[in-house]
Amino acid sequence: MHSSPVKTVLLMCCILLAFACRSKQEGGIEGTVDPPRSGVQVTASRSGMAVTTTAANAQDGKFRMALTPGTYDVSVTSPSSPFPVMLAGIVVDPGSTAKLSPVQVAQVAGNAVLTGTVSPAGSGTKVTLFYEGRERAAAEVTPEGKYEFPSLPAGNYTLQAAAPGYAGDTVEVRLAGDQKASQNIRLLYVTAIDGVDWNRGTVRAKGRGMYPPNATNKTVMHELARRAALSEAERNLLRSVELIKVDQAHDVRSFTSKPSYSVRLQGFIQGYKTIGEREIDGGIEVELEIPLSGANGLTRVLSD
Repeated sequence: MHSSPVKTVLLMCCILLAFACRSKQEGGIEGTVDPPRSGVQVTASRSGMAVTTTAANAQDGKFRMALTPGTYDVSVTSPSSPFPVMLAGIVVDPGSTAKLSPVQVAQVAGNAVLTGTVSPAGSGTKVTLFYEGRERAAAEVTPEGKYEFPSLPAGNYTLQAAAPGYAGDTVEVRLAGDQKASQNIRLLYVTAIDGVDWNRGTVRAKGRGMYPPNATNKTVMHELARRAALSEAERNLLRSVELIKVDQAHDVRSFTSKPSYSVRLQGFIQGYKTIGEREIDGGIEVELEIPLSGANGLTRVLSD
């Protein structure tokens, strides 16, 4: 039995309408790989599962992927590069194309390896590697908190660690040509503590020293009051630092039971910066500051 011309026309209209609706809903991701080269693969993933992979054009580095609306993680890999570039949380809206900034891909692999452990371990703890001022690679740590970036060229790197509910940390690492370097990082759990500014990444404390009535002269009187103020401010700094949590159940005080950490912590506190000093009625007040993270921060003291 043959279909009537009317039924055929209606069927074709339905097909075209369905295609048009699907095309209207479909979006995409597009971008450019710099520098262009052959063999560069771009993969879009959702919930850890690859959805589609395309090759970037070897001549101009451009790529485009048609995708249904949603949020994707994009990885860019190159046969000649040690750095798979990871771009997380790319949103594709219905009928729209998400345009990425140019993706910088390193050209030369090497023999150096950077590895280590990040605390806390677990879902969401992420390590990002920067080289020559650009993000080069990113990875979530294993359930044990371990990470590894192999086949790296020699040079200066910046390592950033982050985890939900914790303050991020940044570490500078210098790698030699065939070096296998280890860099552990311990993040700090964000809680409200007097003197701790998580946005600025600092701990501050004040101390007061009163002028002694029996000082031989004004200079001695001033110096004795200042020493007393500094001593009190150091004690207040230590109290605030000891309350900082390394996870939801443990604070820094749990580390001070180990003699090596206690000595390191005391040395860290004494490396304060004086950010304020003023005369008060009958004495002197000083304000001290120490960093929470970075090369000279508390996280370096607590990292193995």
